[in-house]
Amino acid sequence: MNEEIIDQIEANNKETVENVEEKHMTTWLVFLIANKKYAVRSSDVLEIIRDVSVYKLPFMPSYIEGVLNRRGDPFTVINPRSLIGDTETTPPQEPLFMILKQVDDQLSIHISDILFFTEMEEGDLNLIPGGNEEGFFLGTLAYSGEEIPALNPAAFEALIRKDLGSA
Repeated sequence: MNEEIIDQIEANNKETVENVEEKHMTTWLVFLIANKKYAVRSSDVLEIIRDVSVYKLPFMPSYIEGVLNRRGDPFTVINPRSLIGDTETTPPQEPLFMILKQVDDQLSIHISDILFFTEMEEGDLNLIPGGNEEGFFLGTLAYSGEEIPALNPAAFEALIRKDLGSA
């Protein structure tokens, strides 16, 4: 009698375990660039730094503001406004920079403010049809009734390599 009950409990547990789908969650950082919301995977961000000087570089494309010094290492500062279709291309006034986690390059994006982190299922990213690795947007995230564009950090690196001839 006890063995039958144990077998039935084990069978019910197996069914429950099989019905639970493993959800892959991704943490996103939502931030502002000149009062417009954007998102990036938090795993693509190394650090957010404030109040550092940007040193201008001559003969650079207009989207490269210059370099900043992070603990003795130079990081290229990108003004994303001119690249992501913003009509106003002036860099944000706020001295806030998102350091990107790159394997072989040191890049940062000039941003206006950090809003929040949110965890979403991988499938919640609405991919851009026909998008590729060189596009500045991966897609959009649906959050609280609005669509937030998700940036593709690899596209910034690819553009710099192309424009500076190191591809």
